[in-house]
Amino acid sequence: MTVLPDPGASRAVLVGTSRYQHLEQLPAVSNNLQALAAHLTGPLSLRLPPRHVTVLENPAAAHTVVSQVRRAAAEATDTLIVYFAGHGLIDPQDTLSLALPHTESGRVETGLPYDWLRQVLLTDSRAERHVVILDCCYSGLALGRMNAASPGLADQASVEGSFLLAAAAETRTALAPVGDTYTAFTGALLDTLSRGIPGGPTLLDLGTIYRHLRRTLGPRGHPVPQARGRNNGAEVALGPNHAVLPDHAVLPDHTAAPDRPARPGRTVRAGGKGAGRRHTLIGTACATTLALLAGGGYFIWDQQASQDSKPPAYGIEDSSILRRVKNYKGNKITIGVKKDQPGLSELVDPDRKVFKGFEIDLIEYLLGEIGFQGDIVFEPLFSGERETALKSNDVDLVIASYSATPKREKEVNFSVPYYKTGQSLLMRKSHTREGEVQTWDEKAASRDVALVDMKINRIEDLPDGTDSCTVDSTSSEFMEENPKYKEKFDVQEKEASYKDCIAGLLDEGAVGSYEVISTDDVILAGLAYKYGENKLVRPIRPFKTEEYAVGMKKGDPALEYLLCRAIKKSITGKSWEKYYNTHLKKIMMGKPANPPDEPSCEKRPSSPAAG
Repeated sequence: MTVLPDPGASRAVLVGTSRYQHLEQLPAVSNNLQALAAHLTGPLSLRLPPRHVTVLENPAAAHTVVSQVRRAAAEATDTLIVYFAGHGLIDPQDTLSLALPHTESGRVETGLPYDWLRQVLLTDSRAERHVVILDCCYSGLALGRMNAASPGLADQASVEGSFLLAAAAETRTALAPVGDTYTAFTGALLDTLSRGIPGGPTLLDLGTIYRHLRRTLGPRGHPVPQARGRNNGAEVALGPNHAVLPDHAVLPDHTAAPDRPARPGRTVRAGGKGAGRRHTLIGTACATTLALLAGGGYFIWDQQASQDSKPPAYGIEDSSILRRVKNYKGNKITIGVKKDQPGLSELVDPDRKVFKGFEIDLIEYLLGEIGFQGDIVFEPLFSGERETALKSNDVDLVIASYSATPKREKEVNFSVPYYKTGQSLLMRKSHTREGEVQTWDEKAASRDVALVDMKINRIEDLPDGTDSCTVDSTSSEFMEENPKYKEKFDVQEKEASYKDCIAGLLDEGAVGSYEVISTDDVILAGLAYKYGENKLVRPIRPFKTEEYAVGMKKGDPALEYLLCRAIKKSITGKSWEKYYNTHLKKIMMGKPANPPDEPSCEKRPSSPAAG
């Protein structure tokens, strides 16, 4: 039996957050609120009196929302509609939190727990029916997590006697086309309510709407809605089916005067028999503009792009790596880093394994943007250990002055670049001690002084056979494999770390010491800043470009995409510049921040993550 709510005895509270202080802006949410309010009060819909529809856009506090819902719940005796659109978060207890204007990523206590609204419906409402629409990420949590270990959990998460409709699973994100007037799910819902469903029933009950949205959203690449019903909640109608009504139709069930006394909702026979207290909950997924938003886990595509270039709706649960560490449950993720690169990544407290540097701050930011809420453990690696550590799952990610090269890409995958630099040289300003030249082989006594006195503007200016220190890196590969420079450098042995190189460079006169260190300019700058004490100099401009990226195990295109969006946001949102100024500007002798080009993340990965 399809039930059409009585407008005089029904209420609606529409809540939306379009402006955020710390999360991505959602301008389409404002349009959602206006359009939905207009529909609910329209002449060919539910025809709710305007004063029975409360719109809260960008509410300042959670208690504001709860108070308005509680007031409407006390007034409504027929149907109560509660709608929310905005970012959705997952709190440490694995429950849904709705993001308000001041909500911060990783701080769910600044949001509105969905359970607060559910409790109002359970304990404070006089309404016979409830419709709750959640247009946010992870809204499937309103249904509860369903598994063999806790079969009753879904029932506990919902209001007793309910119909729950979720556009995405509890760990899924959704998407919305850039430039669209409405967010994806609300746009589809409004279209269904205003245009109707050809061949459908006279009244659009929630069960019919749910099945139609599944058929509509799935082929578009959106997450497929899910549902759970109780006590004929699926038979509550949200309005007439305009696709089957004649143009002159006027529904008698919507002719009630706004001020008439409340009375039970009228019904139209559609099969079945109503029983008991009826509640309807709708949970939908989230939508935004073109960016992946860690705080709410939002993903968006550009509708102007070609169909083939549209990426799938990736969220943190689509990443095999992040699923493995169960990030949304607060578990740990292990990051491979360097321990001896001042400014980039340095171990400052060995006992507590505390690291600091540009790369440390950046990876914490990127993981936060993706939505990771667990513990971050840093594991020091030598350059030659990075691929092995990833492939053996000793670390989950590597951010360690790690350049993406064709050779490395055969073994591991990389994010888009987050830092650009270039290979250069570091040497002593003077190789003399108290006026006496120190030598350790058959070279001319003036050799050490000549290296400094010579105007070395290019690598070609170096004398042949210059004793050079490197580690197992792209710098050493370049020196060994490039015939043009191979004769310039005498690479007798690779050191394990750059700290060993600096020791050999500063140990004047010792057997096995070095005349130059050759590696990336930003690494050399950190070494000179910390260990040089005005004894060291970088004599030439970088002669080979390097771009650092985050390394990961192969087979995780979702994570590549999420990192791309987060790196892009770090550049456009000035976080990158902040971390540079904090850690690198001083060692780069005041050189202003020069981030890599803003990456394009619209290329569709070859396939979704598996396993």
